[in-house]
Amino acid sequence: MSINFDLGQVKTDLADLPEKMLEYAFEVLMSRAELMKGLAQVYVRVDTGSLRDSIRIERGGESKNWRRVRVRAGGYVTNPKTGRLVNYAAVVEQRFPYMRPAFDEVKGDIADMIRAKVVEGCSK
Repeated sequence: MSINFDLGQVKTDLADLPEKMLEYAFEVLMSRAELMKGLAQVYVRVDTGSLRDSIRIERGGESKNWRRVRVRAGGYVTNPKTGRLVNYAAVVEQRFPYMRPAFDEVKGDIADMIRAKVVEGCSK
């Protein structure tokens, strides 16, 4: 005797689960990156505001790493005093940390937030 189950949509949902979990994790990472960016902009020392304005979120990557999220500073913004791109972000970070304290504030609960988001999303 045998019993056949037609899993239909359940089978499709199960196959999509890893992708959905990654999407939920990415949502959390993006929200924490936004917070880190804001904190770093508050913590950085300001002269012309160019370094503060250069703090940004970069998303992207290739293949499986397309969800890469970075909070970066420097480049892309011209310092009005020098007329050159902001290229001193690392030097300022060494003397007057602004990125590390921002990261330290947001990193602690990321894993718990991802777990909660995945559980919430999968229970829908």
